[in-house]
Amino acid sequence: MIGEKLYNLRRDKKISQEEFAYILKTSRQAVSKWERNESNPDIEKLVEIAKLFNVSIDYLLGHEIHCTNVDKFIDELRDSFINNKLSININDIRLWCSKYPNNFKLHTYSTDYLYFAYLDNHNEEYLDLALSCLNKSIALFTPEYNEIISLNNLYKAVSEIYLTQQKYELAKENIKKNNISGCELILAKCDLSLKNNDLALETASEIYLESTSNIINASYIQVIALLRNKKIKEAYDLVNWTMSFINSIKNNDEFFEGILYPFITFKALTEKLLNIDNIETMKILKSINANTMNYLVSPVSGSVKYYHGKAESLLSTNSNIENIIKEIISQTSKEDIYYQTLIDMYKEIFGGDINE
Repeated sequence: MIGEKLYNLRRDKKISQEEFAYILKTSRQAVSKWERNESNPDIEKLVEIAKLFNVSIDYLLGHEIHCTNVDKFIDELRDSFINNKLSININDIRLWCSKYPNNFKLHTYSTDYLYFAYLDNHNEEYLDLALSCLNKSIALFTPEYNEIISLNNLYKAVSEIYLTQQKYELAKENIKKNNISGCELILAKCDLSLKNNDLALETASEIYLESTSNIINASYIQVIALLRNKKIKEAYDLVNWTMSFINSIKNNDEFFEGILYPFITFKALTEKLLNIDNIETMKILKSINANTMNYLVSPVSGSVKYYHGKAESLLSTNSNIENIIKEIISQTSKEDIYYQTLIDMYKEIFGGDINE
């Protein structure tokens, strides 16, 4: 009935009957009668109320839920979130969640949709309801729901909402209390906002080092795949980009020598294959101690810019660069235009015969 709807909408907005009456230019007694279903607002007031609470007149007059099946409504939530569509009324979400308080999927997908909707319109009401739905999902969680989302990620989402609400201490407390993994960026942002600069710097530096490691390792994998597919120009371009990236962050030549070694090797190789003068690259390559740098997991340690602590090896693989090039040669036909160049470069870089 309209009275209950008006009461709930007004309460959720934290508006008193007096304030509601003032906004609508009516009396508190009139509002009280509406909420007790002793009378109804006229059509002009209904239009004003609908605009105030961002609901439809149909909803106020009795259209409670536009969808008649909870599973279909969940599908709508999921599809709207995936397709970046804001087509669902927040009051429909509130009503469904009230009607099905123990439906894990409903509350979880409602959280996703509401947070997405908040990012679009910055209405705090969406964020508050998202947090309420999220806490309900956590309470309802059982291992069978891991295929939808992990408990760790549910707790992580709580801290993300706290961060958005600028409740930095609550965000940090939630992470610590529930031992949540993967929250380094949230912690760094919280500490920065709280002016815990040393903590923010330390945490952000850990993230920086890990991200750097991922970029370098991803480049290494791509270069090998490109060489195997005989996409030499693409490999050459990626090698140059990666070396530029490494040079932009290094501040310890000894530490980065082991990381640069495979890329310098690939640079010399691709230059030769592309008929580019590789004399300077070969000089650099030969200046590195190949006996100690031959394996890609470098034993040396040092510092990355802004990294506080002991740096780990950024390039992590068990593969030997010489064996990788041997493998590429073995997969190259002797009739291939690159075959003899690969053989010659192998001899120049590593010395000896490839079959030895």
